[in-house]
Amino acid sequence: MAYLSFRPHCPKFIQSALVLLSATLLSSLSPITALADAVSNAPLADGVYLYGQQSVAAQPGSIYMVFEVTGRQTVGAFYMPSSSFDCFNGDISSTRLDLNVIDSYEQTSHPYSLAVQSETLAAGQVGPELSISGFTPISALSELDEQILETCQTVQADII
Repeated sequence: MAYLSFRPHCPKFIQSALVLLSATLLSSLSPITALADAVSNAPLADGVYLYGQQSVAAQPGSIYMVFEVTGRQTVGAFYMPSSSFDCFNGDISSTRLDLNVIDSYEQTSHPYSLAVQSETLAAGQVGPELSISGFTPISALSELDEQILETCQTVQADII
């Protein structure tokens, strides 16, 4: 049995140009693929979250954290009701939350890390659930939570 081989005849410089164009296109896709992988592997969907030591908001003596997630980055604050708050920024992964907490009085940055556990929800539910050590998710944000978060986002924008 005979096999036929078809080999288009292109001048050498066109073949070289096609190889170079293919390599350029593939290399330009790498950052897009890396970004897509980072976002798809993010432990929380982009959005705003509120967690507290208590499952009920605004309990005196309890610590709360309100934060916004964008990809693997987060900006937010730790606060107690009727008290000051400390802004933070950092990275979030499926095992920990690495933060730089800005002391509201001294304006100094302190590294702080919280253990987290990411759990995939049942089929049909949105995004993974994140369990932060010592904190419980709270579904509704108050006006105070939104104001604190906005302040910290402004502080973060001024730093950059």
